[in-house]
Formats: sequence, C-alpha cells, structure tokens
Amino acid sequence: MHLFIEVIAAFFTALSFGVLFNMKGKNLILAGIGGSIAWFSYKFLLNMGVTENLCFFIATVCFAIYCELCARIYMTPATTLSVCCLIILVPGYGIYNTMYSVLTNNYIKAVEYGVSTLSCASSIALGLVFITTVFRKVNLYGVLTKIKENEKYKKSINKIKQQK
Repeated sequence: MHLFIEVIAAFFTALSFGVLFNMKGKNLILAGIGGSIAWFSYKFLLNMGVTENLCFFIATVCFAIYCELCARIYMTPATTLSVCCLIILVPGYGIYNTMYSVLTNNYIKAVEYGVSTLSCASSIALGLVFITTVFRKVNLYGVLTKIKENEKYKKSINKIKQQK
C-alpha cells in the first residue's frame, strides 16, 4: 500500500512539473505516467535488493524508453517528457546530506554523501544518454519500411491473400 501511495505521488509530481514547463492536455498525463514508471521501477528494484546505482540506471532506462516511444507515437518532444520524469529520480536527499555535512564541518561524511550522490546522478545520466542515443541511431520507421519492402514479406502476404 505504501508503494502505491508513492507511485501516485510520483504521478502528481511529474504532472506538476509538466504544468511548470507549460505542457498541455495528454502530454501532462504522459509525463505523470512516466514519473510513476520511474518511481515504481526504482522502488521495486530497491526492495528486491538491487544496488542503488543499478536501481537508478534501470529506472532511468525504463522511463527513457517510455518517453521515447510516447514521443514517436504522440508526436511530442521526448525532452519535455524526460525532464518531468527525471525530476522524480533526482537524489535530493543525498545532496541535502552532503550540504548539511559540509555546513556542520563533518567533511568525511560530506565526501561520502557527495560521492554516493554523484554516482547516483551519473547512473541517471548514463541511462538517459544510452536510451536517447539508441533511439536516435535506430530509425524505427526506416526499419519497418525495409521489412515491408522485403520480398519474403511480400510473398507471404500474397500467399495469405490468395488463401482468403
């Protein structure tokens, strides 16, 4: 039940950032769903005992794939969706602890929190860059066009039409 409430809160958080970025209509809902996907995948993996950095990476991959697919299906910019979903995973608690430790002159803890936070942020950045690059390099429309133009495909379609 606790995870369900967190996922709903993530939905409204991403939706609110969508409002802040002047998104309208269905894009707001898409952003909220993406935020829910990001938070659910992060918390689910964390509860399964996966390391925190890997949780951040996989959660980022999940929402980045979702955002890239939504961008192609609904003809909307992937960047705005990604930023709204990304806000959910920002390691704010780690940043807070780092700054608090610096202000209380506990520099050893500050370095510990800082390195941990930086590694989590790096995992997020790596996941986002990885999926964005894959989607930019792989032209899904071109792949589908080549498949349709393939002779074997045409022959099998003709066979099916003849059988009817």
